[in-house]
Amino acid sequence: MGFFNLYKPREYKHRYIYYDPEKEALKERQKEWQKEMAANDDTAESKEYRPTIRRGTFREMADKNRNMVKVQEARKANIRLLVIILALLALMYYILV
Repeated sequence: MGFFNLYKPREYKHRYIYYDPEKEALKERQKEWQKEMAANDDTAESKEYRPTIRRGTFREMADKNRNMVKVQEARKANIRLLVIILALLALMYYILV
């Protein structure tokens, strides 16, 4: 019986290390969406994508926010200084009278 049982090499089963089923599904949905859009709209060239974010927008907003933080910190420091001065004046009035 061992005569007909020939040696059969083991199969190599490659396991993908970086397989992401969500990414693959997303790509398939994008392809389907592009096919659907091409079928529904023949004037795809006339509708050009125009980005609303222009170059330098993020830097401008970061500078604006940084300036706002500085103003808020200065305002808090001024209020704190005013409260301390009022407390000292009240203490001096109490001591002197």
